[in-house]
Amino acid sequence: MIASLDDYLPLADLWKIVLVCLLVAVIAPTAVSVAIAGLDLRERSAERHEGGLPGLALVVAGVAVVCALIGAGLYALFTD
Repeated sequence: MIASLDDYLPLADLWKIVLVCLLVAVIAPTAVSVAIAGLDLRERSAERHEGGLPGLALVVAGVAVVCALIGAGLYALFTD
């Protein structure tokens, strides 16, 4: 029965899609949380008149991860 189901639905491809969706569902919110924590750190550093470089680094890291996920998604969408 599984063999005949594989003729209609590519089960290997479906597993890859599910795995990637779960991976992105964990990584994207984490990256956004890191960026938000960086913004908060920058704001607290500005209130104390200190350098906000660690906060800026967290913001840049979070945005870079989200952009990388978007780029990987677009690459996967437009390539065979």
